[in-house]
Amino acid sequence: MPHPASTGQTIAQKILARAAGRDAVTVGEYVNCVPDHVVTQEMVWPMHKRNLDKIGARRFARPEKAIIVIDHTPAAATGSPHAATHHMLKQLTQDYGVENFYGPNTGLRHLVLVERGYARPGSLVFSDEGNIASIGAVGALNIPMSTDVLAPLLKDQHWVCVPKTIRIELAGSLPFGVTGRDLVQTIIRDHEEKGTFLQCCVEYGGPALAGLSLDDRQAILASTFHTGADTAIMDVDDRALAYVEERAGGRPYQPVRSDPDAEYAAVFAYDLSQLTPMVTIPPTQSGAVDIAQAAGRRIDQATVGSCANNRLDDMRAAAAVLRGRKIAPHVTMYISPGSQNVYAAAAREGLLEIFAQAGAAVLSPGCNTCWGYLGVLSGEEVSITTHQFNYQGRNGSTAASVYLASPYTVAASAVAGEITDPRPLLAGRI
Repeated sequence: MPHPASTGQTIAQKILARAAGRDAVTVGEYVNCVPDHVVTQEMVWPMHKRNLDKIGARRFARPEKAIIVIDHTPAAATGSPHAATHHMLKQLTQDYGVENFYGPNTGLRHLVLVERGYARPGSLVFSDEGNIASIGAVGALNIPMSTDVLAPLLKDQHWVCVPKTIRIELAGSLPFGVTGRDLVQTIIRDHEEKGTFLQCCVEYGGPALAGLSLDDRQAILASTFHTGADTAIMDVDDRALAYVEERAGGRPYQPVRSDPDAEYAAVFAYDLSQLTPMVTIPPTQSGAVDIAQAAGRRIDQATVGSCANNRLDDMRAAAAVLRGRKIAPHVTMYISPGSQNVYAAAAREGLLEIFAQAGAAVLSPGCNTCWGYLGVLSGEEVSITTHQFNYQGRNGSTAASVYLASPYTVAASAVAGEITDPRPLLAGRI
């Protein structure tokens, strides 16, 4: 088909056009794209290995582009099938020449991509998960393709349907005790059930970005998938570029910005100064309410972790509340740093000691509790967590209830023994 005329392009269109060897692409067309990297995790590899054996494949097209991370099962217990998967992947990555293999306790592949310089402005990553849109904080585009991710490993290309782009303009600054997590829960509440963002790339920009840390930006992008969007990305500013420059290791990158005449499916505006601490009530993603409407619900478990909130800022937020306090006697609290780097930084800052003295259990870096590998809920237990999901049975018992909130709110609730507004406990601390 003829190439489209060079009209205004969004960030996503420009990245896909480059990967397809084109000057421009049109929303809705299918293009074959060559990725900069392909990232996967261990849970799907027993199936991938069977398929590779079935077709007789013994090599990847570009093994240097493959990134394989063991991040869902950082420790394989007695009787667990995951020990065999760990062993298989160690052997497979050697046989296939995959140097970018990260074993147990390295951390989530979301953080591996940004911390180790794989995700860079203008780069295209094919992955097995929509939450990896967090790499959009440094201007990289994630295209999730679930189990199809094996195809680009074998062919170094795969088709992509060019998504529509929805623009979100951010203004103002976050109030006391409010984080980027509260913003994205508000956005999910406003749009998930309407289907506004289906098959879209959500592009964030506006003056408020400058006031958001890289950790908060990643938190927002990691959860935007739950609006129904395919992926998400942010405008790249000097803060993001400085972060990338420290980690790129000489790898090339090119910041990409939308054209002034780029076409958006819709544009929405959010004033951060109007936000309050939010709690998402189970079992739907769209059930976010102001903290006052959920306060007082007794909890049994509190958890800080998952690809939404497992970065250093999240550790600092929990520690700000927990410092010098004790978790309520009837509450179990788990904290999962997102990577070895986050774990080490938290240790240097004394955050792990604060968690231990408060009575929390600090787990090894990884997904851990979010998908129910650790910290399983029993009976009608109630959890408040920074996890990504709150559907029934996600973390164990189908009778259990999972409430979603920011690290501030989770830590405050752990201390109070019930869902509580974190702001009074934060007074004078941040």
